[in-house]
Amino acid sequence: MREREDGTPGRQTGPATSTTRRSWYGHGTLTRVEKPPFNRYLHDVTYVFADVSIPSLPVLFVVMLSSMEPGFGPVPATMVAWATLVVVAAAIRGGWIQPLATDAPGWVAVTPSLVVLRLVYYNLLLFAAAYGSVALADAVGTPAASLGFAFAIALLATLLFPRVAESVYRWLSETGDV
Repeated sequence: MREREDGTPGRQTGPATSTTRRSWYGHGTLTRVEKPPFNRYLHDVTYVFADVSIPSLPVLFVVMLSSMEPGFGPVPATMVAWATLVVVAAAIRGGWIQPLATDAPGWVAVTPSLVVLRLVYYNLLLFAAAYGSVALADAVGTPAASLGFAFAIALLATLLFPRVAESVYRWLSETGDV
């Protein structure tokens, strides 16, 4: 079982407990650089944007092509959920907020099994935010509420994802499938 710096399986605790980040000088040299809080957060946002966006491409593609209704439809709800996912995950990665139901700080490590989990989790999350929030808003009779519901769905799912990933990684480690 591959464990992270503090022994928490499947988690990147280093960025949440350090003020340094890896940097690239453009000519093949990688180094670790001390960064102030705002720059660390921007670094984490770019990292998490790629971490979230690449596995989410299938649902983003489907939503963008299938739903072009104006106003507060699935596309704006997806954009709100996507932005919420990135901003909250970056805050978790940097250690500014603690994920739910776990004591370990930091975001989820990149391992093959957790990449598959990301592919499933992020796509289900964004699909639920896109269409579930619109359905909830229609049920309460306020189309603009879809944006609030999308935000709430993404916020809760993002805060729970590190715990879900930790549990899945431990289960896969016990079965020998990691």
